[in-house]
Amino acid sequence: MTQALSPIGRGHGHAKLILVGEHWVLDGAVAVAIALPSLHTTAQFTDHACGCAAVTYHWPATLAGPATALAMQMANLACEQAGIAPAAIAVESTIPIQRRMGSSAALAVALVRAAADFSQQTLDDATLLQRARTLEDCVHGQSSGLDPAAASAAGGAVLFANGQIVERLPTVAPSLSTAFWVLADTGAGQPAKVAIDHARLRRQALPADDYRYWFAAVAVAAEGTAQALRSGDVALLAHHLRAAAATLQPLAIVNESMQLAMQVLSKAGAVAVKPTGAGLGGVIVGLAADATAAAAMTAAAAAAGFGVSQFRVASPASFSVGVYASV
Repeated sequence: MTQALSPIGRGHGHAKLILVGEHWVLDGAVAVAIALPSLHTTAQFTDHACGCAAVTYHWPATLAGPATALAMQMANLACEQAGIAPAAIAVESTIPIQRRMGSSAALAVALVRAAADFSQQTLDDATLLQRARTLEDCVHGQSSGLDPAAASAAGGAVLFANGQIVERLPTVAPSLSTAFWVLADTGAGQPAKVAIDHARLRRQALPADDYRYWFAAVAVAAEGTAQALRSGDVALLAHHLRAAAATLQPLAIVNESMQLAMQVLSKAGAVAVKPTGAGLGGVIVGLAADATAAAAMTAAAAAAGFGVSQFRVASPASFSVGVYASV
């Protein structure tokens, strides 16, 4: 039977921030990530527009060189998964790449969704995440699945462990609407696979007792962070984010620029600061208890030469001060 196709297939994915469990999640630890719906990637597959035998690609300006080759590999794999051969694939994105905000995960989710839409397939959550994780392996070598889980969410947070979603929190407590995430952009990081391999070697070199200690600390920080997001307790959220930051210290993924950004945000009033994602570059996350602190942190980060942006904790779809400058 000939497969039914739509003339156009569309898909989307969002940016994300990992709050707890970077790298440790690859060993099965519990992790927490949030979706940032205001930064997104869209993909569109069409069966016309070029009239040529080979597929044509249209990429955003942010993709160049090796990134384009990886994106093309991911797009071709998404077509194989869905059993389709579109004439054209177009991608648009507002997510800065190599900032540890899930640009590859958002692309993977968008491509899988667009391919499914084009082939008129309905994907359940498990199939979507399995396909997107396979695409992400093109970039990371080994994807935990956490990033696609967050990138596929419409908002809220996700708890993730052992390659599976433990719980989705569709929303966080409204009382957190007065708090903000302030992101200081330290510039493009090294390829994610480099940071992932580096952190893996650091974990493998830890004495057994130290490894067990940090692994358990991640679990405590993850559950505490989830509870804070549910209850709207800013002080509790700050406490567990600081604990999550501590679990990254033995992995040595913070470079000098990231350390400076953490110091700037802390001095300006952040109640917690931490790296997010693979590290060795990218953004630093600062938690501001209120708008006054967020404004001070934003001004301080900009004065120090960092790109800066901010999101309301309870509504990350509201995005402002999106200045992603090279530093």
